[in-house]
Amino acid sequence: MADPMINARIFSSKNAVRMCVCCRKRLLQWELFRLKISDKGIGLFDGNGRSFYLCKECASNEKMPLSLYKLKGAPKDKNIIKEQIEEIRIQWQKLD
Repeated sequence: MADPMINARIFSSKNAVRMCVCCRKRLLQWELFRLKISDKGIGLFDGNGRSFYLCKECASNEKMPLSLYKLKGAPKDKNIIKEQIEEIRIQWQKLD
């Protein structure tokens, strides 16, 4: 099975500008995490369903769970959101 982090980069464009859902900064798509909310919680976008973008600064910010808490279908426990984003951030750093 292919690594989901490598597959996440397939869905990015070099010139497309997207917006972080937390801070509303506009950045190039490849500079952002593309995530989605599924039954299991927050995870990497796999090509199915709706997605959202999160910048690297917000991924390590303490106020980040408050913004993601408001998204439809997001886990309602802030600690779960922090854990899931931290796992994704660590995996993403391994690729850089």
